[in-house]
Formats: sequence, structure tokens, C-alpha cells
Amino acid sequence: MKKDMYRRARGGMARMFDIYCANCGAWVLKYQKDGIGHLLRCYLNRIFGPPELAALQSNLAIKEPKDMTNLMCPSCSTVIGTPMRHIDGRLAFRLMKGKYSKKIRKGE
Repeated sequence: MKKDMYRRARGGMARMFDIYCANCGAWVLKYQKDGIGHLLRCYLNRIFGPPELAALQSNLAIKEPKDMTNLMCPSCSTVIGTPMRHIDGRLAFRLMKGKYSKKIRKGE
């Protein structure tokens, strides 16, 4: 798990989630959620899998949300999230309610 200023600012609590498509049930990504509250967005620097999504955080060609594509289900191509820039400057995917489900990963 990543331990940085964002995690400390949110009380130091973090959990790992598996995100699934609500339409077909396919696994979409592994994500570290910091703090309490609902899962509204997935920051690029908190995505741990699959490798093609985790690599977005180190891709130098991505500087703005327009440089990213929508977060889509790899199985049924349902749009789960749209690119955005948060107030603090980090790039993220804004998740659409009802398009995904989540499950806490045990032991991480």
C-alpha cells in the first residue's frame, strides 16, 4: 500500500478494493481507497491492477483528462468512469453510480 501525504491527510486509514462491472460481473481494477466515505473516484496513483491501468500513472503523455480514455469494462465495454482532474491536481476516473460494484480485498 502507498503511504503518502494524501493517505495521512485522510486519517491514515486505507483499504484495497476489487472493482467489478455491475453489468457482467467482470473484474475491472484493484484500487487503494484512503479514508472513509463512498468510492466516488479512482485516482491514477492508487490503481494497482491491471498493469495497463496501473501504467497510466507513469505515462508521461497523460497530462490532462482529455489524454485519457473512459474507464470501461474489459468484457462488455460498459463505461464505468470518465476522466477528470480533482481539485488537488491529481488525475482520476469519476465513477458512475450503479455501473460498478466493489469488494474489500482481505489480507492487504
